[in-house]
Amino acid sequence: MNKKWIDSLVLCTFLWCMACSPVIAALSSASFIPCKAGIGQAAGGLYQSYCVRAGDNLWNISRSYHVDLQTLMLCNNLDSKSVLRVGQTLKLPSGQGRVHTIRRGETLWDIARHYHISLNQLQQLNPDKKASNLTIGDQINLPRGTSRLAVATSSVQPSRSIAARFAWPIRGSITSTYGWRSSGFHHGLDVAGDLGDPVRASAGGVVSFTGNMGLYGNTVIIDHTGGMQTLYAHLQTIKIKSGDRVRGGEVIASVGNTGRSTGPHLHFEIRRDSERYDPLAYLR
Repeated sequence: MNKKWIDSLVLCTFLWCMACSPVIAALSSASFIPCKAGIGQAAGGLYQSYCVRAGDNLWNISRSYHVDLQTLMLCNNLDSKSVLRVGQTLKLPSGQGRVHTIRRGETLWDIARHYHISLNQLQQLNPDKKASNLTIGDQINLPRGTSRLAVATSSVQPSRSIAARFAWPIRGSITSTYGWRSSGFHHGLDVAGDLGDPVRASAGGVVSFTGNMGLYGNTVIIDHTGGMQTLYAHLQTIKIKSGDRVRGGEVIASVGNTGRSTGPHLHFEIRRDSERYDPLAYLR
């Protein structure tokens, strides 16, 4: 009786192993990356897979793995407003070098300046890319060890002739630049000042708004030609009114600490058709 029971057990075990072996083989040979692995090579070697963990956001992932932020978003069909889910799998460009995805209006000169590399170096790394015929969405190879990280900016940039028209509204230390920070995306430039310091119009135009804008506090918006606008926020006093025509360099307000502000400073934005741009790129 015992022998028959043992024989039956052996037979059942053999049949179970035969039935399960294809499944075991599939798990062994496939590119299976469990969530706890964090990062691993994806099929084809073009991308790495990253599993989102609690507390992650696009900015800290791009910094941790030295991936251009705009490229990270484009690879995963995301934007700056996307909400990541714990357990979500993201694609990260692999390889020892870095890449930049070409956006509308960009030139090789723009890309080289953004990453603080020479145009000649960029062209040598990308001999197949013609400066006169770049394609939106194409990837540009960057030198190994490139440290500057891109920020999510508008896909269309004002021309340099437009940029040349803007002057600094105040002089002082920059306390916060345009781009991602721990509290979210900062759409302007913060410049420290003393209460009451004069704030000047960055360029000539017509005042389209004066008043309180909640988090911005006391605010002035000036319309300029070409659909451009400048915004001045956290002001103490406002010296002009809506509808006034102002000259570039004219005193329009004074530095304040109104709205959501941790100290006297000016929050300054450059806009075009509701899009906001990095003021540092367009101030002379």
